[in-house]
Amino acid sequence: MTAAQWLTSFFADRGREVTSGQLHGMAQRGGDVSASVAIDCGPSPRIAEGRADVVLGLEPVETARSLPFISSSTTVLMNTRTVVPFVVAQSFVRKRNGGRYPEVSELEAALRAVTPHLVALDFTRLAEESGSPRTLNMVMLGALFGIGLLPDSPGEFLEAVRSRIPPRLSSSNEIAFLSGVRAVESFQPVGGQP
Repeated sequence: MTAAQWLTSFFADRGREVTSGQLHGMAQRGGDVSASVAIDCGPSPRIAEGRADVVLGLEPVETARSLPFISSSTTVLMNTRTVVPFVVAQSFVRKRNGGRYPEVSELEAALRAVTPHLVALDFTRLAEESGSPRTLNMVMLGALFGIGLLPDSPGEFLEAVRSRIPPRLSSSNEIAFLSGVRAVESFQPVGGQP
């Protein structure tokens, strides 16, 4: 939700038409949480099936839940670090209905079957190396700006969000953002254009 809010504010401050929508689900009970940001696409924040340009997945299963919105031209940034939902982790659930967390390789294969533009990395490790796993949003946003699909530079976004980050957290968030940018430097966006 925070990443979507920062993106929405950033593009709105630049005079772009931005709409954002959020689906909280039952997050505290293992349900999904998703947010969408549409830039210059009209008044609805809803992304039509197969029409997402970019998907940021902060967790593998959450990324796979976006499959209906992904097409062969969608770029997907997937964090490969798993967070097993509480309901799946319960031994009662596993015994009762065979609940298991899918292998990350299975999820990657399902995504690659739809789009060749998948960047699957342990972005959480980059956040931890930046000083806190809580900076995952910034690592992922750095990767989003680093892949070169957006008209604005990583530096412009970082400058804009500095005022929104408490000073005591500024350094770790900046390090996290820049590590996300560096992590995708070799990635070629759709069409091979930087």
